[in-house]
Amino acid sequence: MEALVTLIENVAGFIWGGSWGDTTVIPGNIGPLAVLLLGTGLFFMIRLAARPLRRFVPALAEVWQGRKAQGEDGAITPWQALSTALSGQVGTGNLAGVATAITLGGPGAIFWMWVVAIFGMALAFAESSLAVKYRETDEYGRINGGPMYYIKNGLGKNWLWLAIIFCLGTLFSATATGGMIQANSIMESVTETGQSSFGLTIPPWLIGLVLAGLVFAVIIGGIKSIGSFAGKVVPVMAGLYVLAAFIVLVMNAPKVPGAFMEIINSAFGLREAAGGAAGYGVMQAVRYGIARGLFSNEAGQGSAPIAHAAARTKNPVQQGEIAMIGVFIDTIIICTMTALVILTVTGDFKKSPALMAANQCIDAGQTLPEGTDLNTLFPSAYTDGRNELVAANGAVASAWLQECQAAGVDVEQAAIAGASDPDVLLDVDHAWETDANSAAITTRAYGAAFPGGEFIVPIALFFFAFTTIIGWSYYGEQAVTYLIGEWATHPFRYAWVLVIFIGAIITNTDALWLLGDIANASMAFPNLIAIIALSSVVVAMHKLNDDPDHGHPVIDKTEPPPSE
Repeated sequence: MEALVTLIENVAGFIWGGSWGDTTVIPGNIGPLAVLLLGTGLFFMIRLAARPLRRFVPALAEVWQGRKAQGEDGAITPWQALSTALSGQVGTGNLAGVATAITLGGPGAIFWMWVVAIFGMALAFAESSLAVKYRETDEYGRINGGPMYYIKNGLGKNWLWLAIIFCLGTLFSATATGGMIQANSIMESVTETGQSSFGLTIPPWLIGLVLAGLVFAVIIGGIKSIGSFAGKVVPVMAGLYVLAAFIVLVMNAPKVPGAFMEIINSAFGLREAAGGAAGYGVMQAVRYGIARGLFSNEAGQGSAPIAHAAARTKNPVQQGEIAMIGVFIDTIIICTMTALVILTVTGDFKKSPALMAANQCIDAGQTLPEGTDLNTLFPSAYTDGRNELVAANGAVASAWLQECQAAGVDVEQAAIAGASDPDVLLDVDHAWETDANSAAITTRAYGAAFPGGEFIVPIALFFFAFTTIIGWSYYGEQAVTYLIGEWATHPFRYAWVLVIFIGAIITNTDALWLLGDIANASMAFPNLIAIIALSSVVVAMHKLNDDPDHGHPVIDKTEPPPSE
């Protein structure tokens, strides 16, 4: 298992950071997908003459008008299509993902999430307008669309291999990112809340069983059921979460300007520059900001266009502009609010010096004792049953840190003492500076903000992650439909329920997050190649400037495509 986790870490490290283990493969530690993602976003921002910025306000009006169908073709209203796309975009990335980005890349990672979002709005316009233009209807009258269809109908039969790669990537990403990670985050949040607030130990299998049943009740009705559910639930859940975060920020208003400065300073290494260590900090901020940004808003990944293709509209440009707003809501609003809460709220937070030293030793090449693992040998300050774990493994842990110290690693005596004494902990000011895991960081920040605040994240996380699971079920279903036909629709829905149950009982969260990075890349590469190849089509639609008389009929699979 350890070898598998190492392989996943190395692959994710290369894709996003340009390194394989400790070896730098690409100078600057910027991975190939990060370059392709930002480069393609910049390319479309220029080719579209900054349309996402110029047409931002009109796009907001189009979102409101989209509550009603804008055409005959399609299955759901433009509003429901946006809500379905947002159900996939707004998920654990907005809570746990933001905390992970700050923990691994520093506050500066948030700045690079913003950059990804701005360029991502241009990508969202390109991919979603193409999805509407090249969608088709099957023999049952159902609308199918997304990157695999604009590859098929826009690029032609010689590019079908790229559509197949995208669909396989979609299934991979749906399983890891859209399903298992979301289910696992719900399980972690519910178990921690039950234990810390009510003294209840809720078994993961029970959480998985209930979650799987709720998912099945929504997805069994297909895209109309999903769209109806998302159109009602997603706007309410997002609005309530933003309101809760706004209240916290008002309570900590004097610290908000400092938080923004911390983000900017960390993004460009201004604070570290004086000590000569800016390079590593900046590269880490860029890597994790871009990775978590894509994980959150999915711009360029090709998932959201699958939902937008189902919109009842005849105008690809209008739906493309509506898709831009989804990226803005997800990252610029929701992720930023989460980040500011994490960066401004202070409290009585703890961190294990022993775990810090253990990670330092591992980074230096030291190997843990055979038959042990890091989380058991060196539990974090917030691990359930920490005292019992330290009592059982403290002697081994302390001896290993002493060996590491003897090997030349700078291990402080407090860390060695903390390996066998659970009361030896460090005080830190912010939740992101602790050794808590992903969503637990955000939970503790809200908990320190005001009484009862610790319940905000578990509730928000459940709805965010649950709607993400719902949205991604449709993406996976569309991929299966393209690959093997409509007959697989219902079997896939049953299989999806099983995926959710399995995700809830998996214990290695770190491996899942890293796997999510790889899964995102497996969709993004073929999709970015496709939209670059079809960029002239995107620009041509853009120059029509939302001409309502230039409709795009749905392609009937049983007939030749209509001439343009």
